Amino acid sequence: MELRFRNEQVTEHMYRINEGTGVSEYLVIGNERAMLIDTGMGVGDLKEYVLSLTDKPLSVYITHGHVDHAGGSWAFREVYMNSLDAALERKQTSLSFRKQMMKNSGFDISDSDYVPQRTEKYLELHDKDLVDLGGVHVLFVHVPGHTRGTMVPIVLEDRAAMFGDASGVGTLLGLENSATVSEYLDALLYLKTYETLYDIVLRQHGSCESPKELLDSNIENCRLILERKDAHIPTMNMGRQCWWARERDAYGKRTDGGEGNICYSEEEL
Repeated sequence: MELRFRNEQVTEHMYRINEGTGVSEYLVIGNERAMLIDTGMGVGDLKEYVLSLTDKPLSVYITHGHVDHAGGSWAFREVYMNSLDAALERKQTSLSFRKQMMKNSGFDISDSDYVPQRTEKYLELHDKDLVDLGGVHVLFVHVPGHTRGTMVPIVLEDRAAMFGDASGVGTLLGLENSATVSEYLDALLYLKTYETLYDIVLRQHGSCESPKELLDSNIENCRLILERKDAHIPTMNMGRQCWWARERDAYGKRTDGGEGNICYSEEEL
């Protein structure tokens, strides 16, 4: 099965790159430099595709260490990631792990299409790091929850926050290296202190766009879970017994018409 990259411009300085695996990356282009946010599953020549879109010096920033976000980091020299996800990244970006994930997702990919696993060290990415691309500034906010090292980039000039998997229509906690629900609530409240800096919320799966109210919805979900007032819908997540805070239909949408949901384990409240 052949995967093809394609892109669409989503704000003045941002392009969404869809790699065909169900996850997207974002390219931010300033006057002097460019930034690639995440590297997908590590299938196909993402670097060549990005360089066809910009000739500016490029740096790469990883939002978190999961396979579908850090899998293609091998191809790039200057790559930043929060070190709290370092062990998770090493495990999930291995060739065997990526092949199994792609197989589980129904993809039949030639071995030659996989890039190797990154062996070079990542550069450290910290909370409140501000990157100047030349007339375009990207601020990184640490939001532990989905993973303990999860970062949310905010492109200030475009007033766009790339929530990614940090706060979504179906945020997954209860995973290896996830924070507790209580810690996640604190992180979302911290992210809320930055909400005057953005109007647009972008994600990396599904529709890839959400209303700004998504953050408040997941803050409410955390509180319902901690107060034991959520819908408590059973589900299996990576072989673990977990629960959805809100009832969902067959397509994963909330049955009450709202947006924002959390999957969590009892052990990590």
